[in-house]
Amino acid sequence: MALYYEVLVTYDIEENKNRKKLFDELKDLGLVAIQKSVFWGHLKHAELKMLPHFFKKYCADGDKAFFVKAKLSNEILENSFGYDKNDFEEKSFEYL
Repeated sequence: MALYYEVLVTYDIEENKNRKKLFDELKDLGLVAIQKSVFWGHLKHAELKMLPHFFKKYCADGDKAFFVKAKLSNEILENSFGYDKNDFEEKSFEYL
């Protein structure tokens, strides 16, 4: 089992309050917003398992959300427009 999984998360949530809460939860996991409702990054297995719970918590009837395990960072620059290498680099943080 891999230590980290590269993931892509996207959602379409109508209610501003719930959309903002999900946005904040995803940022707290260390994911990076690459568009308004699209996040990319690396998650541990336990963090990955939290995503469906977040969707159930913040999505109402008619809202949509999904995530996929992906290997975008290796291919994204060949198949995209407007993104550069820095947009898809794994960020490291120092804990104090």
